[in-house]
Amino acid sequence: MSWVILTGRQSDLDQVATPHKIITNRDYLAHPALFRSQRPNVINLSNSYAYQSRGYYASLLASSRGHKVIPTVETMIDLSERKLYEAALPELEQMLNRCRTALGGSFPRKVDIFFGIGPLKAWDRFARLLFDWFRAPALEVTIEDGEWASIRKIGFLPLARMNPDEKARFIACLGQYTAREWRDSKARTPARYTFATLVDPQEQLPPSSIQSLRYWSRIAEKMGVEVEPITRKDLAKLANYDALFIRETTAISNHTYRFARRAQQEGMPVIDDP
Repeated sequence: MSWVILTGRQSDLDQVATPHKIITNRDYLAHPALFRSQRPNVINLSNSYAYQSRGYYASLLASSRGHKVIPTVETMIDLSERKLYEAALPELEQMLNRCRTALGGSFPRKVDIFFGIGPLKAWDRFARLLFDWFRAPALEVTIEDGEWASIRKIGFLPLARMNPDEKARFIACLGQYTAREWRDSKARTPARYTFATLVDPQEQLPPSSIQSLRYWSRIAEKMGVEVEPITRKDLAKLANYDALFIRETTAISNHTYRFARRAQQEGMPVIDDP
């Protein structure tokens, strides 16, 4: 597993002991030969992801070079305005309010989520869901507490704005995240490709019947393609597959949209695309 970490300034991570390559976004943009014939995973820690900034162009170029990158340009655009991420708020707020009891009955004004990891274990479910929606290294969530806590804003938290304690936690989360495999290490099947098919066994009027999907699976097998049904609980293992076929009734307000977004972020073909 090859990781490349991009920073706004080389000094941003001077104190970090890591086996991964750390370079500035300027060098990444200016020296394409550095990664010729390689497909690294890129973590873009630029201090700005604004449109036409170096951070923006670094992620844009990473995608064009075939490098997996977080955050993607799509995530940068999604988080640039509240109206662009409003579709995520109902599900996120519902999960946020489920954390209330574990957090002692109230919420702080802001919480920082690093690589889908919160400051306390009580934040785990919310932090993972937030990372499912917006795959970014560091996010700052502004909360308005009340009988029903609401999310006022979701934004990026650059290294330059972190205090020493936050930076120490961020570095620990970075190490934890890069220790993971983006794909499971288990042996893959002999099939040339594996298609995940998202289904809901309880749906009354699904887009495709189980009989149709079984027939498609038999035809696909003859062509060297393995078809595996998955459900809404399987988002975390989506990267194990080569493509996603959504056979549930889709809506921007439910999990099918998150599956489509995640597949796109992983560089997978997906039907229906987000």
